[in-house]
Amino acid sequence: MAAVRALVGSRLAAASAFASLSPGGRTPSQRAAIHLSAPQPAAKVALVLSGCGVYDGTEIHEASAILVHLSRGGAEVQIFAPDVPQMHVIDHTKGQPSESESRNVLTESARIARGKITDLAKLSAANHDAAIFPGGFGAAKNLSTFAVDGKDCKVNKEVERVLKEFHQAGKPIGCDASTSLPTLAPWWSRNPVLRCPGLSCIWCWQGESRTCVDERL
Repeated sequence: MAAVRALVGSRLAAASAFASLSPGGRTPSQRAAIHLSAPQPAAKVALVLSGCGVYDGTEIHEASAILVHLSRGGAEVQIFAPDVPQMHVIDHTKGQPSESESRNVLTESARIARGKITDLAKLSAANHDAAIFPGGFGAAKNLSTFAVDGKDCKVNKEVERVLKEFHQAGKPIGCDASTSLPTLAPWWSRNPVLRCPGLSCIWCWQGESRTCVDERL
């Protein structure tokens, strides 16, 4: 999240600096008018969800907190999720699987997105400045096979594509909370395309806020 905050801040600072120029010897009031009317380019951030619910999808509190902070930072957010079946459905009142139910990750994620959601297959790094993956056990169950295969897990093909695209473009990739971190880290560290000099990624621990940021950024 620190990398995303820095990105948003730099965008706003650049717009402010541009607006404060005084071509043609304009008066202070004219310069102020230009400053107020100058467009401020927003950082475009992709938020990738894994369902709806901490035990079988995205942790709703984390997704909401991320959306609030991005909104306060002036970012333009687009929400994505893979169009795949959930691994299983959990009855959150009991913490137990509901054997008679089946759900779709994209459909469930739309609950958090209030319907404004796009299939992850349509996400392109060329159209966004950063990508963030909130936590929740859906990262281990629906975005990868970590819940079953552990360190030998496979990552959903669209998640893999997105990670590689953003990494190769040198754009921030954020994985929030403890559930996402162990899910993506083993696959990331053994993937030669994503390996960075030294450590594969930076682990930032700030109290209960845990964020993994691509080392190249």
